[in-house]
Amino acid sequence: MKRLLLLLLLLLLITACAPWMQGRGLYESPKHSFTLDIPQKWMRLNTDKHLLISRDGPFLQYVLVQERHFDQPFRHTKKRFQRGMLPQEAAEVILDEISSDRSVFNFSVIENTPATVNRYEGFKIVFKYRNKDGLGFKTIYYGVIMGERFYSIRYNAAERYYFEKDLQTFEGVLNTFTITGAHAA
Repeated sequence: MKRLLLLLLLLLLITACAPWMQGRGLYESPKHSFTLDIPQKWMRLNTDKHLLISRDGPFLQYVLVQERHFDQPFRHTKKRFQRGMLPQEAAEVILDEISSDRSVFNFSVIENTPATVNRYEGFKIVFKYRNKDGLGFKTIYYGVIMGERFYSIRYNAAERYYFEKDLQTFEGVLNTFTITGAHAA
């Protein structure tokens, strides 16, 4: 979760250089080989490392979509993705990465199950944590392995109000997620 908090700090810094843009409608990322629909009134951050969308700001709620190659190491775990790995094995790598992050407090897994993301076999992890200031967050994290690439789409929000408020919107975004190009298999 330190990585998550660093990401949020980085996002704050990036916003000074990369403006938020109206994100409504179909979003295509040829570089990362995925598409999805961005809901009305949600904005997207203009970066080519990942897709970040939010309605009220990334410190309240966001959806983050990332694509990573198996060779890319993690920051907090020595575990790695392997060729032929099952989705639940990949979920264990992600859980080790998050739980090894020293900026994540009171980390607790609510659910860790196989899941289908659109038509792709993967996993779903639901977890809660607190930041150093004691603010509680809840995250739904989906992961899919496609060849030697890992795709994640996660919804993170302040637990008290925003999580339930935008959960249905996230589910709508998730249902439009499609892997494209050579990685689509």
